[in-house]
Amino acid sequence: MPKTNLSLGNLYRAVSGSVRVAQAVSLAGLAGSAVNSSIASFAIDSVTTQLPTYTYIVESTDESASFSFGSAGTLHSTKVATVANNYTCSFSNANFTVPSSTLGSSPSFTIRPAAINVSSYSEAESQLTMKYEDGFNINATGYGTISNKTLYAVDVYNTINQPDFCLLFGTKVTKADGTEINVEDLQIGDSIKAWVPTNLPDESLDMESEQVEWRFHMLEQNGGETQNVLVSDLVFNFASGYFSINDGLIKATGTHPLWVFDNEIEKYKFKLVEDILPGDKLVKYEANTITEIEVTNIEIIEEDVEIVTINVEQSDVYISNGLISHNKGTATQPYIPSTGLRMYVDPSKAQSFPSQTLPSTGTPTVDWLDLSGWGTGIRPRAQAPLAAGSNPSYNAGATRKEKYYAFNGSDQAFYKDSSSNINGGISQFNVTAGTIHMWVRPTTTLGTSTRTLFDYNGFYGMAIESTDSSTLNRLKFYSSTLGDSVQVTTSLSSNVWYLISVAFGSGTAPQFYVDGVAVGSLSASATISAPASSDYVVIGANDGFSSFWNGQIGPVLFYNIKQTLAEVDQVFDYFSPTYKV
Repeated sequence: MPKTNLSLGNLYRAVSGSVRVAQAVSLAGLAGSAVNSSIASFAIDSVTTQLPTYTYIVESTDESASFSFGSAGTLHSTKVATVANNYTCSFSNANFTVPSSTLGSSPSFTIRPAAINVSSYSEAESQLTMKYEDGFNINATGYGTISNKTLYAVDVYNTINQPDFCLLFGTKVTKADGTEINVEDLQIGDSIKAWVPTNLPDESLDMESEQVEWRFHMLEQNGGETQNVLVSDLVFNFASGYFSINDGLIKATGTHPLWVFDNEIEKYKFKLVEDILPGDKLVKYEANTITEIEVTNIEIIEEDVEIVTINVEQSDVYISNGLISHNKGTATQPYIPSTGLRMYVDPSKAQSFPSQTLPSTGTPTVDWLDLSGWGTGIRPRAQAPLAAGSNPSYNAGATRKEKYYAFNGSDQAFYKDSSSNINGGISQFNVTAGTIHMWVRPTTTLGTSTRTLFDYNGFYGMAIESTDSSTLNRLKFYSSTLGDSVQVTTSLSSNVWYLISVAFGSGTAPQFYVDGVAVGSLSASATISAPASSDYVVIGANDGFSSFWNGQIGPVLFYNIKQTLAEVDQVFDYFSPTYKV
């Protein structure tokens, strides 16, 4: 039996949120004229408060505080728990506010630290008080109990908090005069030393540019020059863990980028700390000399630490513990996630073509090159060694979404096979899990039920189907172990760009996404075994060249991991400013 003092007068206080007044009180009236209501239906056994997880919260970001109730009666959530006066959730000063709340069966309160004065590093203390007291459930465990927690609003130099690319306190930064300083002691305006890789694109590169962004900038031979850069911004924050490489040579959060020699693709590039592997080589600048240090040890340390993100100009790199770091992280510009990326072809980027310039509008006879560094480019179907059908036509329009390949739906495709070995191997597709992303714009179904978008040797692939030969209204993912799995989705309109994505993995149900939104998972979840074959990878058709896409194709990406919704949405966010306007 829920604990209560069983007083109608106190029940009136709990439902109305006011003090008891002299008037007639009926149970039916309090219950909204409901029949057969009992006093116990308004009662609870216990109250539990959940205070914010973090003690240090970055200014203008939100955390949550909440209450929960044990053995709640059937009317408690609608009649008592919805009354704001029954709760206390407040702060001792204006460093924090409670801008919104959601009351009912799971009451929650938004906790938001206010912006505080700009300084090198500062925090503002405030005391949170939480209590539930409805005047009725006075015997419930936790009733009227005050819960307190001291919280700190953290100043971040008035930047948007994005603590993705961060170094631990104590990391040494080389100043322009050659002296070293701890990263946490830097000030805005300090001049520090940088070593900038040759032809590195700026972090704020226009998305319409024919260049690739800095994350995909790769060099066959290492080269660069020293510069002095100015600290333009600092972000201080906290992390619950970090990566330590070579017994503490560098300590950083997982998505901090370092300039390395990537041993797998044998190129120099910026690589996230969490993606660095033993055998990669860190590039170190010290005493005007470049050296390379092989990675032999990587540890993940779970520990609460203070971290700093640096933003510098004019170039976007600096030297930390002697290593070349990129400063990206204090801007809100979206980017393509790199973890697991094994193919990225983009018709709007010059590096996708051998000439390093965009081809003229018409029919290309050259390979469509990979930007991920894994050498998984593809070539037009009419080009040797296949030399069959015709080639998709290229459109070099003025904007990014007007740069695409058009497929006729009858004999055009791109392919890669083991015999021609275009720009590298094919083993990157021999996977048990993966994610396929394709920007497509359909034109017409031409009375055909299936339009294949991506196929690897018939082992697995993705298609768009028509159930009535007039509307594209179904997405399909298939594999040799899953069979033909189908997911019905909202019909796709003609002449509209869509990002069609499917994430699949062994023993899990494939999940489809349209424009970064989950539209349903397939029921099949059979084990997927990596294929032994190294035959065709085909874009725009199946490997038997009997089902062809009719419409346009933009960027295509393949990952060898089953991405999460957040990662799929990140891919969509990167391209959507041009394809979805």
